[in-house]
Amino acid sequence: MTIVKKGDSAPKFVLRDQTGEKVDSKDLKGKVLLAFHPLAFTSLCTDQMRDLENAYEDFEKLGVTPFGISVDAHPSKGVWAKSIGLGKLKILADFEPKGDLAKQCGVYIDKAGISGRAVVVYEDDAVIWCKQYEQDERPDVDEILSALR
Repeated sequence: MTIVKKGDSAPKFVLRDQTGEKVDSKDLKGKVLLAFHPLAFTSLCTDQMRDLENAYEDFEKLGVTPFGISVDAHPSKGVWAKSIGLGKLKILADFEPKGDLAKQCGVYIDKAGISGRAVVVYEDDAVIWCKQYEQDERPDVDEILSALR
């Protein structure tokens, strides 16, 4: 598994968020942050999504739209988002075709059928920052914000 690199082409996608609304990459403006996590309803993934929710305004000030993303279906994403108190953060379902966006970004784990833990940020048509994490490693939001400043 080789994660995309700075300067690589930005991924293209049309995915549903936790409410079932379609999110099309061609409609997104500015910087876009994709926070890949393995699965909904797990403690570390919950912490990762809450970190993004809590820092949402900080990302907005930098012109960044953050998204959480995993291979879970959007109905389960909706239940999970509600249960963990997400109000601003959209979490995308990379469900159909399964893992397509994770595969484009080089973070899909074929053997497990899930995405790895990674953050990919792109602007316009190019990746501008990315980092891959161990499955049991919680991404540091302050590190991500610092890198984007």
